[in-house]
Amino acid sequence: MHKIITIIIFFSLSACGGGGGSDGVSKNVGETDIDVDNVYGDFADNVAEDAAREAAEVAAAALKVAEEQAVALAAAATLQDAANQAQQTALQKFGTGKFGQSTFQ
Repeated sequence: MHKIITIIIFFSLSACGGGGGSDGVSKNVGETDIDVDNVYGDFADNVAEDAAREAAEVAAAALKVAEEQAVALAAAATLQDAANQAQQTALQKFGTGKFGQSTFQ
C-alpha cells in the first residue's frame, strides 16, 4: 500500500511539470512573431465591409418597398378620384348634385 501511495505522488508531481531550469533559449522555443494589429485590423476591415454591404442591401430593399407603396398610393388616389367623379355625376343626374337633396320624383 505504501508503494502505491508513493507511485501516485510521483506521477502527480511529474504530471505538474516539476521544476526546471530557467533557460532563456528554451523559453522562446516555438514562439512566432505575429503582427497582432494587422490581424485584428484585417478582421475589423472585413467586419466593416460586411456590415456596409448588408446595410446597403437593407437600404435598397427599403427603397424598393417605398417605391411600390408610392405606386400603390397613386393608384388608390386615381381610383378614389374616379369614384368621386362617378358619384358626382350620379347625383347631378338626379337634379341637385348634393347628396341627400335629390329632386328625383
